[in-house]
Amino acid sequence: MPNTKSRIGLIETKVFLTTILILGTLYIFAGFASHFIPAGRYLEQTVNDKTIKIYTKITQTPIPIWKIIAAPFLSVTGKNGIKIVTLILFIVLIGGSFSIMYKSGILPVFVLRVVARFSGRKILFIVLTVFIFSLLGAGFGCFEELMPMVIIFVPIAYRMGWDSITGVALPLLSTGFGFSAAMFNPFTIGTAQKLADLPLFSGLYLRVPIFLITTTIVILYLIYYTRRIENDPTKSLMYETDRNLKQELALEQTVDQNITIRGPIIVMAICFVLLISVVLGGIVIPIIKEYSFPLIALVFLIMGFGVGFASGNKFKAVFKYFGKGLLDFSPTIIIILMAASTGYMIEIGNIMDTLLFHISNFIQGTSKGMAAILLYFFQMTMNFLVPSGTGLAILTIPIMAPLADLIGISRQTVVLAYQFGDGFSNIIWPTNPLLHIAIGFGSVSYKNWVKWILPIQLCLFIVCCLFLLLAVAINY
Repeated sequence: MPNTKSRIGLIETKVFLTTILILGTLYIFAGFASHFIPAGRYLEQTVNDKTIKIYTKITQTPIPIWKIIAAPFLSVTGKNGIKIVTLILFIVLIGGSFSIMYKSGILPVFVLRVVARFSGRKILFIVLTVFIFSLLGAGFGCFEELMPMVIIFVPIAYRMGWDSITGVALPLLSTGFGFSAAMFNPFTIGTAQKLADLPLFSGLYLRVPIFLITTTIVILYLIYYTRRIENDPTKSLMYETDRNLKQELALEQTVDQNITIRGPIIVMAICFVLLISVVLGGIVIPIIKEYSFPLIALVFLIMGFGVGFASGNKFKAVFKYFGKGLLDFSPTIIIILMAASTGYMIEIGNIMDTLLFHISNFIQGTSKGMAAILLYFFQMTMNFLVPSGTGLAILTIPIMAPLADLIGISRQTVVLAYQFGDGFSNIIWPTNPLLHIAIGFGSVSYKNWVKWILPIQLCLFIVCCLFLLLAVAINY
């Protein structure tokens, strides 16, 4: 976990400042939008024994300038305040735990041994990594929980002869696209189908091929890119930046490769079993789902301190490593607060429902196939404002499902459009704080990340549109 004068915590200074500039511009624009976009709200009414939502204009609520300026601090007072605080604690505490495992020498040794095992089988490493992470996203709804893995995969990528974008993409792209092509994701598919009055996890026959095609595209793209930069390292978007970072992460100069890792590995294995238990438990037990973040953070804490003590470190040293990790991850607090500010501005400005109303009216006047694609566009746009899978479902599905009945497309197609729109844009929209944190750990600028990921996003956009047209054609 390098930390030089050119970095703020674990994030390179230039990357951090650029991120703050992007997020600041977005939430200030959202704040002033409340002065021009009419305020409105969907209110529930009972018609013929059915509860429906009716759009109603309300008194304009322009946000004062002082609130716009203070939005990052005030965002924790909004309806998502508890989630924001929980996410901050989750990221920081996991950061402290990873610091213990890194400073204890276990993670560097683990990196070296993984690289030694797969150095002659790089394609197999990519295939296995992508498939495992994709499956965790598609089957269990894992996404935020796996973002700290970037810290491990960036040095692995360097040692494999790749770059920091590859190290970020292996966990982030795989998990994110697996989450998007979900088969049993309880947080997106489960929530959306419940709100649309559909059987839980129904329609699996179409989602399985979607997952397989998506995972294959990710694997092929990563193989193509890694082969390209292996043949000519200057083709990497991160060539200049990585030359310095590779020197900081020259593990062979700082790691005792003879270190005993049996005890720490046993601790890690037990904790991974606990992590899987929490994730699986959250699917069937509501209270575990509600507190999954704190429980996962607790397991990582146990793992960090367990590995630290099992490595033979003294009590004082372990807490010193933990404190260093908290400091290294502290800049992520600012990123999370500023990313949350855009949604907070939209919320208190009461313009979200107005946007929903006008977009739904526009979609209603189109053909079935076009309506399905526009629903995809709509969900993708709304995910820019509401970067939360469950939150977006709760906000949009009760409005879009009845609209689908009027248009003549199935509610299952609405859920599919929501799934595509919510998922794939998670790792490109700048309002998602986890994206900035993940690419920041690899010192990848947002500009370079967008430039790198755009080809595969465009490819999957076409795939999504084709599947939506198929869904309409077969009355999915």
